[in-house]
Amino acid sequence: MILPVSSPRRIASVAVVLGLLGSCAAVLALADSSAGSSPVRRAGSAAARRAGSAAARRAGHSLRAQRPASVANPARARAGLQLMSEAAAACEAVPYRGVQIVAWWGHGGASASVVQVWHRPGSGTLAQASGTAALSAAVQQSRAGQAQDQDGILAVSSRLVTLMQVNYQIVYIGAGSADNRPAQVVELWRPDGRVAARFWLDTATKLPLRRETFDTRARMISEDAFIDLDVGETSGSDTPTANAEPWTGQLGSAGLTALRARGWPLPARLSGRLALFDASKTSTRSGEVIDLSYSDGLSEVSLFLQRGELPRSMPGWQRVAVRGTIVFSNDQDKRCLAWSTAGFVYTMIADAPATTVSQIVAALPHDDQLGFLQRMARGFRRLGSWANPFR
Repeated sequence: MILPVSSPRRIASVAVVLGLLGSCAAVLALADSSAGSSPVRRAGSAAARRAGSAAARRAGHSLRAQRPASVANPARARAGLQLMSEAAAACEAVPYRGVQIVAWWGHGGASASVVQVWHRPGSGTLAQASGTAALSAAVQQSRAGQAQDQDGILAVSSRLVTLMQVNYQIVYIGAGSADNRPAQVVELWRPDGRVAARFWLDTATKLPLRRETFDTRARMISEDAFIDLDVGETSGSDTPTANAEPWTGQLGSAGLTALRARGWPLPARLSGRLALFDASKTSTRSGEVIDLSYSDGLSEVSLFLQRGELPRSMPGWQRVAVRGTIVFSNDQDKRCLAWSTAGFVYTMIADAPATTVSQIVAALPHDDQLGFLQRMARGFRRLGSWANPFR
């Protein structure tokens, strides 16, 4: 599937939701509980094998990175912000095509996939997940026959850089190299001084060549990197045509306000300092679907809402506990979650540390979060049952 990427940061959410809607899975709508998500063909390409072996080597090491909890040198901070701003401009203006590897480490093991990307200024970005390598038996078994894996696009935008400024220190570290190209290395530091991410930016074009992300304990959780990059006007000459339509119904503040007035629960922020930065909607046979994108500049969460209720069981999905709340997941690392409450189905796809994901899930509405009047009514029913032992 070749996807138009409206947000260059990720294609996972669009790919997963399109797959679920296309197969009539009961994740975004009321559906027959026998429906399931379409299986994924796992390509055994050489690039996927290279991605898998590289990720496997790194998965065997203790991947940590930490900086002193101090304020960055002002000159390096200015240089870091300037470089990230130039990277955002390059991601819009520089034509390129390339192959990226996406590696992820989680509780279920390590996994890697390959994404082909084409970008032409003014025409947007297209992406296709061309291969996946499962790096542990547990991951391979848990993901077999499920919707497309989460595959990131190694790019930044001006909106994400603005959010980075709010939530992280952006620091220039020095020169380096990636994909056999000279690069400038920039780090994002959390308020406690720990490294949240590291970027390698092409010295010539400022395009991001590689990115490592770390959890709140400074342990590496993902790596995205170009393994083949062709820059220039001729690089887009063979750009394919998208075979999946983008969600064109963009929602501004007025549209969001109107939906909230109709009872749609559309939060402006999520736990972990993630702000709503993009919203759109589409119509399906089972009703409207709202797509909300949240980010702190680095982590990104897509939240899809539709009126309806999930069945008690769904093929390919398991019931899991997240901070005591029971939800469905189709992935061992709990990056893709679904639940229903108060007449709405929530589907969340996260590119974020596990602690952030659990905070978000716990803070969103669930059936086990009863209101005051509901709790009072339940309490009166209990009192009545104690007063009448035969009841």
